[in-house]
Amino acid sequence: MVTPNRANHRRRAAIAGVVAGLVAGGAVGAALLTGAAPPADPALPRPTILHAAPALVTAGAPVELTAATFCAEPGLPSCAISAASAAVRPAGVSGWTEVSGRPDGGAFRFAVPASLVPPDGFSYRLVLRTADGVAIAYPPGGDEAAIRVVTTAGLPVRDLGVIRWDRRRPADEVVLRLPYGSGDGEVGRWGGEGELEAIGPSSFDVGPDGSIAVADWVNRRIQVFGAAGRLREVIASPTTRPVDLALTGDGGYVLSTLGTEATAFEVAAAGGVLGRYPVGFGVATRVAASATGGPRVQVGAAQWAAVRSAPGIPLAGDEQGRTQTTSVPLADGDIGVSADIDGRSFAAVWTRPDGSRGGAVVRLPAGVAPGADYFVHPLADGGAVVAKGVWDDTHFGVIVVRLDARGRIRSTGLLPEPSIEQAARYSTVRYSPAGDVLVVFTEPGGIHIDRFIVR
Repeated sequence: MVTPNRANHRRRAAIAGVVAGLVAGGAVGAALLTGAAPPADPALPRPTILHAAPALVTAGAPVELTAATFCAEPGLPSCAISAASAAVRPAGVSGWTEVSGRPDGGAFRFAVPASLVPPDGFSYRLVLRTADGVAIAYPPGGDEAAIRVVTTAGLPVRDLGVIRWDRRRPADEVVLRLPYGSGDGEVGRWGGEGELEAIGPSSFDVGPDGSIAVADWVNRRIQVFGAAGRLREVIASPTTRPVDLALTGDGGYVLSTLGTEATAFEVAAAGGVLGRYPVGFGVATRVAASATGGPRVQVGAAQWAAVRSAPGIPLAGDEQGRTQTTSVPLADGDIGVSADIDGRSFAAVWTRPDGSRGGAVVRLPAGVAPGADYFVHPLADGGAVVAKGVWDDTHFGVIVVRLDARGRIRSTGLLPEPSIEQAARYSTVRYSPAGDVLVVFTEPGGIHIDRFIVR
């Protein structure tokens, strides 16, 4: 955007492209995964593959995957990528088709032809080969870890209508206001000088009782506030890195550090770390509390992976790759998925109470583009509430859409742009168990979290 909003959007896009994964690539063909590859020397640095998997695609249309890498010493042969390919398998087909990656400015692009994108979707795996001959798979775990991509086939197309940027909804109430500082009821802030981007509290989440937990990573603590905004307790954080935070059904917490070489944590309601779990692949951007399997970490766009085999016992990287899925089973149902379809539309899908798939393709007005995916929350009536970033050349905001069980638009509301100082950028907008939307904003001297009632 041409104002600070445009810079914010571009910065967000760069983070999503590099942190969530600028990317995608690599392959699987049997030729790459035979004994021809030498064992990796554990003493040498190896690339981390940055990959943003497509969550939803259009059936019968080509799909482009992109992959980049990050490595500590890019000049070494163990870090340099000499070749890349992707193995693609359409749904209902037993064999894999190899798609070669073409270099593109230090990354690789893979053109999946329309013939490999049937209505039931496709699966794929990626492998990049280093200059010293080692094959690095994404995700790890063999054919069982292949990324599943579904299509929008059968989803109704709904026109959103006009977006009036001058009519962003005011908040129904401010539920929490926290000044910067290190005392009780204050939150830390880092950076903001020179080229250092300011980062405040990195995440927040809402409990079933309306309580709000804030990840104050600067002061290495989690502060929990009651529904009335009073400080209820302070829990020590297990890390000094920015984290995403989610509350568990039993009053505990799951955390994940962000970016590469991430670690997920389980923390008891009374404090104390129950488990530390290294994230074995991808780039961590979010964490969720599974009802049965502990933390699940979003390791790429719409890719959630389990990180433990039992409480306190980490899951190996290969096994993490085999658990990755596009939705996270929670106590109250599945988290739905939304994704950009083109420069003007986005799709949302979710699981209805009867187990069937609900969804719709939402077409935005001309000149308005889809942005960040905040959440798709299924409802008891079979519909869903969707929060999606939207922007044009001079504006940015969040559109909240309520869809019914048939994917029809029942209501919309345009909210102001959330804080850009929260490191877990996709967690700046949360769905409240009360049926409202909570959004965090930055103000001079602190932050505030506002409530918007879904109408």
